[in-house]
Order: sequence, then structure tokens, then C-alpha cells
Amino acid sequence: MNSSVLFQSSLIPLLLITSFLSINFRSSVCADTAEYGNCSRPITCGSVKSNISYPFWGSDRPEHCGKSGFEVTCNDTVPMITVKKINFRILDMSNSTTTPTPTVTVARADYWNTLCPPSYIDTDLNFSLFEYASGPQNVSFYYGCNAAGISALSFLGFNSSSITHDCSSTVTVSFLTEKQSAKLPDPSTLGSCVAVVLVPVSAAAAEALDKNETSTIQSAVDGGFELNVQDNNTVLCNNCVASGGFCGQNTTNAEFICYCQNSTSANTCVSTSAPPNSATNSPAATGNHS
Repeated sequence: MNSSVLFQSSLIPLLLITSFLSINFRSSVCADTAEYGNCSRPITCGSVKSNISYPFWGSDRPEHCGKSGFEVTCNDTVPMITVKKINFRILDMSNSTTTPTPTVTVARADYWNTLCPPSYIDTDLNFSLFEYASGPQNVSFYYGCNAAGISALSFLGFNSSSITHDCSSTVTVSFLTEKQSAKLPDPSTLGSCVAVVLVPVSAAAAEALDKNETSTIQSAVDGGFELNVQDNNTVLCNNCVASGGFCGQNTTNAEFICYCQNSTSANTCVSTSAPPNSATNSPAATGNHS
């Protein structure tokens, strides 16, 4: 057999192997690049871009860009998260590499623009995911208290007409801050009530209410309160971001992943330069409040 024919035939398997490896390499790089691009984007609800990123995921941010338990849904243009069957609007997120713990500002969706929710449920958290940041204080909402209880507020020095509102023809709601509630001799002062619900507000909002700026009660509730995000990968994520990557997780085993431009890593990217859009890793802009 001609030697040139033998040479050419021997090249065929080598070319096939080379082509196969090349295709797999390109596919891997493309996959890594797609994940990097997906995780570089904060959550967008409708046409409104938020500053909500890792460990949150949802909407146009795939699950591998966040962590289990931090799924965000969109109610039109409003990012929402459900904790213990309570829906919260996410108003803002602070996730800077200079702070040890990411924080989110949330407000209860059932109290948005109203003090009369469809059901009376105390604020509750999943403390494996969130904990209260320092500062928030509870406002106690008293629903359907009898007339004698409402009158008792006046004897204690409260302007009962300004802190009591009608929810319906048969149900009223009165509210007191923690400081004001401490003035009550005992919980029975307000008599028999249908329900008492605790809703956190910021320290500044509580102070305004204590100064009898009662017109601020709805804005105090809608202004929300801060939560610390409980994420044991915060240090890993900060290092990943500092190296130019975006944080995520392996959805199979829940292990941390740092997504780099052309690869993935268990901790940091090889490059030490931050990406052009690194601001989305450490958002400082205000989130959606509409």
C-alpha cells in the first residue's frame, strides 16, 4: 500500500479525536460563559431592574445563581420573597464586599398601602435564612378591640382618635409602638380584641411615631425594615467578586461556585481584575419601591 495513503488514513482517527475534544472544549467554555453572563445580572421584574443578586435567584436569574430558600418571584414589577407563608416586598439590597453580611430591606406585602390585611398573622422569619438587623422595632396592631379598651387609651394619655382607624363598619385597628406599649399597665388594658399583630418598622420610623407624628404610620410600615441575610458563603462570595467572578451554587450538591468568564472555580477566579459590571455584585442603588 502507498505510504501516503497509510499516512492519511492514520490521521483520520487523530483528526476525529481532536475535533471531538475541540467541540467539547468550546461547549464547556460557552456553558461557563453563559452561566457567568446569567449570574452577572440582578433580578429584573418586568421592565424594572432591581439590585437584588446573590444569594437570591428567580425571574431572569437562574437557580444556579443563588441559593436554596432565596427564590424571588415577581408581582408585576415588584420583587417578592415568601417566608413562613408571609409575602414580603424586597425594597432594597446592600451586598458590599466591605460589609460582612448582606442586608435586604423588606416590607410586608399584605400591609402595603393598608393597615387592614385580609388575615391577621404575626411577622415571622426563617432564622436559618434571615435575622433582624439591629434597629427594627415592632408596632403592635390591635384589631377589633371593644369600646372600653379604646376609651382606656385616652385615660393613659394617648390620642385614641389619631391612633385608631376603621377597617370596616365593625372592625377598628389601633396601633402602638414598643415604647408606647410599655406604658400599658398590662395587655388586658385594651380589653377583648379580635387579634394583635406585630409588624416591624425601622428605628427612625418608630421614633417618628413616638413623637406623635401619626400621619407617618402607613409610610412607616411601607418603608419596611432591614434583615441580615444568613449565608455561610459570604466570605467565599466576597473573594469571588473581588477576583472578577459572580457567585452561585451547584444545584445538585448545593456547593458554592464562583463563575468566571471562561471557567468555574470553588473559590476565586485566576484574574484579580474586577469585571466592568462588578457594581451588580456590590449594588448600592436603591431597589424598586413602587
